[in-house]
Amino acid sequence: MEKEISHFWLGYFKNEDAFNDFAEEDERYYTEEETEDLYVSKFAESQNIHWFDYDFLEYGFEDENLGIYEKFTDYSYADQWIPIVEQKINELGLETPVNAIIFANRHTIPNPVSVNDEDFALYYIGEIEYTI
Repeated sequence: MEKEISHFWLGYFKNEDAFNDFAEEDERYYTEEETEDLYVSKFAESQNIHWFDYDFLEYGFEDENLGIYEKFTDYSYADQWIPIVEQKINELGLETPVNAIIFANRHTIPNPVSVNDEDFALYYIGEIEYTI
C-alpha cells in the first residue's frame, strides 16, 4: 500500500465566503500577465508560494459547533488522519473554534506556516502520514 504525507492546517474564518475567498484559486492568475505580485490564491500567498497544483490540495469549511469527527468524516482518507488531528489539537491546546481545514501533499507547499489575520486564523498543525 502506498503512503501519503500531507501538511495540515486548521482554522477559523468569520464565514464560508471569507474562507472560499482565501482558499480558492484566483482565476486572474491564469488570465493576467504574470507578475511577482500575483499568487494563485490568498492561501498560496500566505505560504509564500506563487503557484501550486490544486490537484494535491483539499479544503473545506464546516460548522464550528460540530465535533471533529462529524466535521471532517467526508474528506479523503479521513478515517486515518482524524484521530491524529484530534491528538494534535489537544497537544497544541488549540482553543480557537475550528471551522476550516486545508491539507496538501507535503511536496506542494515547501515551507508551511500558520497565519493570523484580523479576520481569520489558520494554524499549521504538522505533517500526517496515511495510506492511500
